[in-house]
This record gives sequence, C-alpha cells and structure tokens, in this order.
Amino acid sequence: MKNDPLPVMLQLSVFEGFTRPELDVLSSVFRIRQLKPGEVLGREGSVAPSFFVLASGIVSVLKELEGGKRQRLATVGKNSLIGQLELIDGGKRAATYEAASPVVLLECTREDFERLFRANNPFAYKVLDFVIMDLSKRLRQANKRLEDLLADPGKTLGMMYDAFVEVGKAVHETGEFSRLGVR
Repeated sequence: MKNDPLPVMLQLSVFEGFTRPELDVLSSVFRIRQLKPGEVLGREGSVAPSFFVLASGIVSVLKELEGGKRQRLATVGKNSLIGQLELIDGGKRAATYEAASPVVLLECTREDFERLFRANNPFAYKVLDFVIMDLSKRLRQANKRLEDLLADPGKTLGMMYDAFVEVGKAVHETGEFSRLGVR
C-alpha cells in the first residue's frame, strides 16, 4: 500500500462532501497505518497523541480489568473514528483498541487536528459534530438504562444481589479474601 492517504480517503464516507482541494489539505495531515490481528492501537490509560479513521478491518474496544482480564465493550469497523474523545479533551485513552482483523487506519495527530481547527477546516468541525452526536447518543442510552433501573427497584436489587453472589463465589474460589482484608 502506498503512503498517500488520498486514495484511501476517497473510499470512505467520512470524507464525503469535501472538495478536492479540501481533501488535498486533509491528506497532508493523515498518515496510513496498518495493524495485524492482535496488535494494539492504543492502551487504556496511555497518552493519546492522535485519533484514527478506520479505513478497513475490525477493531475491538476493550476495558482492562484486574488480573489481566479484558471485557469487550464494542467492535467497530470501516468509517469509525477511534480516539476522538481524547482528541477533544486531551485525556488518556479510555479503552484499549486492538485489531481483530487486518486493519488499515488513517492517523491524525492532535497537533495536526488543532492546526486544521485553527484554519477553519470543515473536517475539524465535522469531527466535533460527530463527537457531540456520539456523546448525546451515549448519554441518552445511559439515561434510559438508569430510568430502567429506577423504574423497578426490586428487580434492580435482585440483579445487584445476583451480581454480588457471583463476585463472592469468584473471590471465594480464588482465595482473594486475604487481598480484601477478609479472613
């Protein structure tokens, strides 16, 4: 694969609506990155110097748990943005991103994004719009889940009890009582 991101950009709906001169500017700040299955794009808690547009392949979004375990939160594919929240707030990676298949990404650093933003490039505003829409969707989903939990307190307490019992069994089976200060 050549190092010129423009042909890749032309195949992605994320870049639809941009003029050729705008795409030429954008192609100057993106670089192509490829990952093999199992390679980590970014690890939870690490510095997030860039964000990515997924051009092809599948990326697993993972939450790191104690004991080296992981929980898959989501799977994302073509035209997905990865790391856009950290791009906006300057925070650390909220999750671990791992290639679940061969992956091709377009990478843009925070510095290059800020340069686009200061130049009033439409892509910078499109990314901000995407982040706002994504956050709004997540907030609505969280509100709905909270509403569901509060609507039937008995059911919620039952689910919490069941979860507590499962955690208790796991702690008992692994002998982790001593770590918790329980004898």
